[in-house]
Amino acid sequence: MYYRPISQHRKNIQGVLMPLTAAIYAVFGSRSQDNARPIGAFYSQNVSSETWEHLGGIWYRARNEQQVQDRKVNPATVQAFARSIRTGEDVELPSGDVMTWEKIPDAEAIKLPPPLSNV
Repeated sequence: MYYRPISQHRKNIQGVLMPLTAAIYAVFGSRSQDNARPIGAFYSQNVSSETWEHLGGIWYRARNEQQVQDRKVNPATVQAFARSIRTGEDVELPSGDVMTWEKIPDAEAIKLPPPLSNV
């Protein structure tokens, strides 16, 4: 069972989107054949087409991988997000806001690859 931030939290680009995409990468990595990540299971809409190329289904590839890798994100927040992807536990953001999580619908969750390791 996997979790994603509830809808209202997914609109927070700096505080949630960037550490969440880093956490998705930490948990699932990317597909070897095209370097795509399963971002669509966590964001069902409003994925930036400037940053991400949609490859179909839940899969997105960075248009500029180095730019995505160079993003400045709080490592502790990324770790907490990676843990919550698997547990659904709340995360307190550096801003003090508490982010709650919801179960990813089964139709999307079954498309996720196995995690790289237990986070």
